[in-house]
Amino acid sequence: MSTSGHTPLYVQIADDLRTKIHEGVLRGGDRVPSENEICEQWPVSKITARKALATLRSEGLTESVRGKGTFVRRKAPRVRLAPQRWFRQTRTDGRPTYGQEAERAGEESVASRRSHETQATFEVAERLTIETGDPVSETHYLIVMDGEQVSMSVSWEPLALTGATAIACPTEGPHASLGVIGRFDKIGIRIDEVEEALDCRMPAPDEARALHMPTIGTPVVAIEQTWRAQGLPVCTANVVFPADRYEFRYRMEIK
Repeated sequence: MSTSGHTPLYVQIADDLRTKIHEGVLRGGDRVPSENEICEQWPVSKITARKALATLRSEGLTESVRGKGTFVRRKAPRVRLAPQRWFRQTRTDGRPTYGQEAERAGEESVASRRSHETQATFEVAERLTIETGDPVSETHYLIVMDGEQVSMSVSWEPLALTGATAIACPTEGPHASLGVIGRFDKIGIRIDEVEEALDCRMPAPDEARALHMPTIGTPVVAIEQTWRAQGLPVCTANVVFPADRYEFRYRMEIK
């Protein structure tokens, strides 16, 4: 480590640890040196050691667990593959997409769901192209895989479309397990488009609590989804994933 150049010492320490992570010397789940150990290995102050560790956390390479230390983040075992997750032929067995993703990861999945009728807020109404205050069903989901919270979401569907049908309540009835596409198929509305907008950010306090994210510096991937049938929005949702618990892959056909 050089003390004569213009590169700050904490940057040099972070560079060294980052290289060890990228080269596999330190692997997912391995503990990285603590502040005290960094001070022993490199002749630096605790402030410098703390800044080096904070740099790696801010890059998403490590995570801090209270009372245990700082660890290299593990590669997410679950894969969200788009657009294949929306193909109808993958849904013929009646399982939701998160169930299929859990199975591919060799995990068990559990979903808690609750629905109620409410009035569309301005934002929801804009996304569904309805009027503010129009009746909608609102559904909250929390997905757990192998005992770990992996996503939470809230979705809205206009009751003007579903209110008098067998899918009026997304969590009840004979088609509740089919997901958005399968459920709307059952009432003759064929969804032919889904739009997703991704935002990587730090979690809000309620999100961190619901997803059991005790570590410092772990971001979330927030997805705004809207499903359409011949241009008509039929459902919209906000989904939040801890960034260290899911891998996102996009395989697109080039025409």
